[in-house]
Formats: sequence, C-alpha cells, structure tokens
Amino acid sequence: MTADPTSPPLLKVSGVHKSFGTKVVLQGVDLEVAPHGVVCLIGPSGCGKSTLLRCINLLEPVDAGLIELDGERISGKGVNANAVRRRVGIVFQSFNLFPHLSVLDNVTLGPRRVRKVPRRQAEERAREVLDRFG
Repeated sequence: MTADPTSPPLLKVSGVHKSFGTKVVLQGVDLEVAPHGVVCLIGPSGCGKSTLLRCINLLEPVDAGLIELDGERISGKGVNANAVRRRVGIVFQSFNLFPHLSVLDNVTLGPRRVRKVPRRQAEERAREVLDRFG
C-alpha cells in the first residue's frame, strides 16, 4: 500500500516541546504522517529522534504541543496510555529477540500476551508479515 496524500494524517504532531531539566530536546516539532506513510527520522546522536518516538508512544509526556492519532488527541492528561500503545508500536534501538524463542514465537509474543490473540491467529498473521521479508 502507498500513502494517500489526500487523506487526513494518521499521526499529527503539532508544536511539540520536550525538555529534561534545562536541556531542551524538542522545540516546536511538527510532523504529519499519512495512512500507510513511511517516515525516516534522521539526525545526529542526541538531536531528539528517540525522544520524539517516546513521546508519540506516551513513554515520555510532552511539555507543550499536541499529538493526535487518527484525529484523536493522545497527548496530555486523561489519555489511556496503554490503549494508545496497543495502536502504536515501537522498537527500541537495542532491541534483541529472545534467544530461547524462535523468530515466529518472538513475533507472536506481543499480540498473544498484550492483545490476547489466540496462538493460531497470531501465527497466521506473523507468517504473513514474515513472508514480506523472505
């Protein structure tokens, strides 16, 4: 699938600010991602790429600004972070597979444990995704 530039953005980040103490990490960040869009965050170490992803996944609160997912505000107070995280995936920089599990078991672990997807259904979906990678 390709991104449809005429569709409303699936993810919208508007004027996001984030600091850690006196260290400003994000200052007025704006970003829109179309449904099925692919975005690369590129920049030097320490410029805020991971912090932005952590804010989008609600692992860090934003100091100011707005984050919307599919037209719904997900930043700020009163948001169910776990519900948002079920819709927004994140892979950490030093992510490693569990060495005692097969690739299939690693891929199905999240859906089975977090979303309670039955094993057979999770494995079927995982095989579809893994087939894309050969």
